[in-house]
Amino acid sequence: MHDFDWTTPPTFPVGSANFTTSGTYWPSVETRKGRYDWTRLDQQVAAAEGVGAQPMVLLGQTPRFHSARPGSAEYTDFMPKISAWKRYVTKVSKRYGTRVDYQIWPEPNIVQNWQGSPRQMARLTVVAAKAIRKSVGKKATVVSPAVALRLDSQRAWTVDYFKQSIGGVRVHRHLDAIAIDPFPEQAGTPEDSFAIMRGIRRQLARIGVRKPFWNNEINYGVPGGGATTTTRYPVAKQRSYVIRTYVLSAAARMQRTYWLGWFSNATMAINMADSSGRPLGPGESYAVVRSWLNKTNFKGCSTKRGLWVCKAAKGGEVRKIYWKRRGRATIRTPRSTIRVENQKGAVDSREGSSKIRVTSRPIMVATRR
Repeated sequence: MHDFDWTTPPTFPVGSANFTTSGTYWPSVETRKGRYDWTRLDQQVAAAEGVGAQPMVLLGQTPRFHSARPGSAEYTDFMPKISAWKRYVTKVSKRYGTRVDYQIWPEPNIVQNWQGSPRQMARLTVVAAKAIRKSVGKKATVVSPAVALRLDSQRAWTVDYFKQSIGGVRVHRHLDAIAIDPFPEQAGTPEDSFAIMRGIRRQLARIGVRKPFWNNEINYGVPGGGATTTTRYPVAKQRSYVIRTYVLSAAARMQRTYWLGWFSNATMAINMADSSGRPLGPGESYAVVRSWLNKTNFKGCSTKRGLWVCKAAKGGEVRKIYWKRRGRATIRTPRSTIRVENQKGAVDSREGSSKIRVTSRPIMVATRR
């Protein structure tokens, strides 16, 4: 999960905390050249740990006094001095060790976040990874820059970055995980995001990149290209998208999925919580899908004539999650059915075989093995 402030955390269990939106980038820590204020970052790390969420620190962007273009209004987006970058990463990693995961940069394939080249970003990655390993050892988790994947140009940048070799070693060999932001087009669906996740895995596999993938950031209805138009979805559709996203991320073999975020934001169609952090319907459905998937052996998904069926096993039961992106279908549950749950978490405990209507709102059918 993403959150603005982990001292007021989500009201449901979260496995890991993404600090992209938590106000803890490099310029927030090194406030003057050689002067470090750890107050905010210490606070956020401790707060996330306090609710059992593994923190992930975002190391970029660039403070003005270390930027290649300090006079630019976008000074944070330019290449930092390598010596300053190495010094900062070393200080962070010595301070937190294996308590946190280390992500290099937020979406450098968007011009608002990075105005250097893929090769420069690869160099920063390698310098940071070596500094972290030296401070922390092999148990440190180093995560790639998070890459946007909506546009062809963004996917091309991503492939170019992962083709880079620094000192004769491909950049991905310095990484433990690859972070992707698989936002579809503004009107896109979880199934469109699923296609993006699978597509980039195939593209990178073709150039020899085979690392764990993390769905680093996801929501829907997000405008692109500087547009300010907003998208509004009914609550039932928001609930549906949350569940379908986490299920399809598992199907795409994402080892983590971070929702953006536990807050209300007008530029995104799905809000898990209100401005006070109280859960809304989609936040409740996050807890539902967590209960369906957590600690299961996920078997994958299939689709036929628009009907999605995803399967997971836990203990003595098998769980099948059904939905239909458009229209409706009727299924018959097996005789071994022990309960049926809907996207609100309501449980129908009738046992045995029965006919059930399937729509775009996912249901989970639990059966005995």
